[in-house]
Amino acid sequence: MSRPTTRTALWTVLSFAGGFSAGAEAQTLDYDSLENLFGEPITTAATGTPQKAHASAANMTIITADEIRQSGSRNIPQILSRVPGLDILRSGAVAYDVGVRGYQEPMQSRLLVLLDGRQVFQDDYSRTVWENLPVNVDDIRQIEVVTGAASALFGSNASGGVVNIITYSPLYETSDKASVSYGSNRTRQGDVTASGRMEDLGGIKISAGGMNGQEFGARRSSSEQGVTQDPAHRYVAASQVFQLSSDLQAFSDFSYSKSRSTEAYFSGRLGGIDDFVSSARGGFTWQSALGTIKGNAYWNHSRVENNDSSPYFVAYADTTDLFVNQLEDAFRVGSDHTFRIFGEYRHIDFRLDAPQVAPQSPALAEDVYVLGGTWLWQIRDDVSWTNAARIERLGLQETGTIWSESVMPASAYDHSLATFSDNSGVVYTLTEQDTARLAYGRGVQMPRLLDYGFIATNWNTSGSGRLQERVGNPFLKPTIVRNYEIDFDHKMPAVFSTMRTAVFFEQNTSLINTMTNVGTVQTSVSNATRTAYSVNMGDSDGYGGEIQIKGQHPSGLRWDASYSYAIVEDSPSVKSALGVGYHDSTPKHHVRLLLGYSVGPWEFDGDGEFLSSDFTRRSAGTDFSTYTPGYSTLSARIGYSLNEHLTLSLSGTNLSQARTWASAFPSVERQALLTLSARY
Repeated sequence: MSRPTTRTALWTVLSFAGGFSAGAEAQTLDYDSLENLFGEPITTAATGTPQKAHASAANMTIITADEIRQSGSRNIPQILSRVPGLDILRSGAVAYDVGVRGYQEPMQSRLLVLLDGRQVFQDDYSRTVWENLPVNVDDIRQIEVVTGAASALFGSNASGGVVNIITYSPLYETSDKASVSYGSNRTRQGDVTASGRMEDLGGIKISAGGMNGQEFGARRSSSEQGVTQDPAHRYVAASQVFQLSSDLQAFSDFSYSKSRSTEAYFSGRLGGIDDFVSSARGGFTWQSALGTIKGNAYWNHSRVENNDSSPYFVAYADTTDLFVNQLEDAFRVGSDHTFRIFGEYRHIDFRLDAPQVAPQSPALAEDVYVLGGTWLWQIRDDVSWTNAARIERLGLQETGTIWSESVMPASAYDHSLATFSDNSGVVYTLTEQDTARLAYGRGVQMPRLLDYGFIATNWNTSGSGRLQERVGNPFLKPTIVRNYEIDFDHKMPAVFSTMRTAVFFEQNTSLINTMTNVGTVQTSVSNATRTAYSVNMGDSDGYGGEIQIKGQHPSGLRWDASYSYAIVEDSPSVKSALGVGYHDSTPKHHVRLLLGYSVGPWEFDGDGEFLSSDFTRRSAGTDFSTYTPGYSTLSARIGYSLNEHLTLSLSGTNLSQARTWASAFPSVERQALLTLSARY
């Protein structure tokens, strides 16, 4: 059966799938039917129109449910380590950060992470707490990974890349799964998902799970020993999709999750963190005479409890509420032009609770207004051009009460700024086997809320009695990221493989140095008050590329070999700044080799990685340039299907050595996990 032409496929998809769905409404799309139509995984995230990954205007990799299972991993960062261009920084048994193309740091803020269209990064430091996501790994249909600036296509925080996690829709698919695991570090984990259809009205799905374990036993400094805590996680989530009429769908979802971990701060220190997150979301998709109109609204409530008991810090808690309202209209003009216009309103409330702080009540409010759109022009059957633009206006305000002696008056936080981002990509299908992409992206990395917002006053450091003030800098400029890229995909049917290559150049201006002490300010108070600011430190350029050969033979043999090269060159002002530089923050050379074989009820998979020796990592304490030697790792999984419902698997990571020094943080230990999975 021949594949449909681009125009024919697009028209068929739009009628067959009931219109096109953007990433924010991923639950409403029948992915299974689209995969059967196209013969491979499909994405709608970049433009709102169903596309094959290689036809997208952005450099996108789709990790399928089969690949997730074959990885043997029960956490998402380890699954993402299979993607060329991503670098995984591990600072604890369950604590991870995901960097893109040479730009890596603890509490990574350059990555937009979505779960079924809802933002799951936390707005205090725009960080993703991977160990606290309310999702059953077995319920993930696919993970879409975009490398490169994509703010206009995807939204806030997408200055470096995007991870879009899509679970099975209860409207179109059954997702009844359960698993229990036991492994190293006394890891005990269990997950369950149950779904059901309500005749023709719709579907509902409920997931729940949790884990407990022990933190790595590697040696730590005396200050870090006091903040080390064993990891734990609990979550529950429910989603519903209703087919109210032939042209109207409604959806809602709710979740609650909590986690405890030892993780790295942006300063390079380790600390004990408890995270609590609740969310509620609702929306609709309406096939109207004016196009496909969609509404999406959600609320994220997060509370962070820092259990730091070291001499120079105090325990504290903060609470953040995020309210998001999104509305869009997607429509066609003729057979060649697809447009999507959208608006968004975001409101954030932040409150600090620190008993050691004098009785002020610092609080922040932030309002963000967004307008944007995309235009997909199918110039010919073999050439498409996608353009996107996004305008944001942000307003910040101090809504609480701050210290009367503060070096930064409350009025300074009544501040606003406007930004513009855009993306453009031309995709040319040269032959049935060859596709080329030329892409440009201007991404915007807004200052993290606490970079330019107030943190604390009258902080009493242990033993000294000295009062300290920690403030943000409301006059920070956003970091602008410009990405230029050439990609080429070549199918090799003779060897059942596809080769993907990418070459990129990235410019970063006005990098932000987060909460660096830059001076001491005397006040009328008898004790000195030290002030900490975030500042724009300078610029940075990155360049490199990736090449990947991936395939599967009809006999059951599968392979995935890739090589990534990334160089970052910081300006002198960035290199000299304590703890901000990205220079050599990730290895220049990264080689991956995945081999697998399925035969009868058996699955065998191995994953080997080699990282070059010429890179450094930010370190704990005052040393921010700890040299990390190169290293290699080996992971493997053996799975056996006991029957059509039960699978038993044994997986392991870091198998070639007991401990691996992979960063300036404690060594990563060898781990094994035995899992019994059920599909019912």
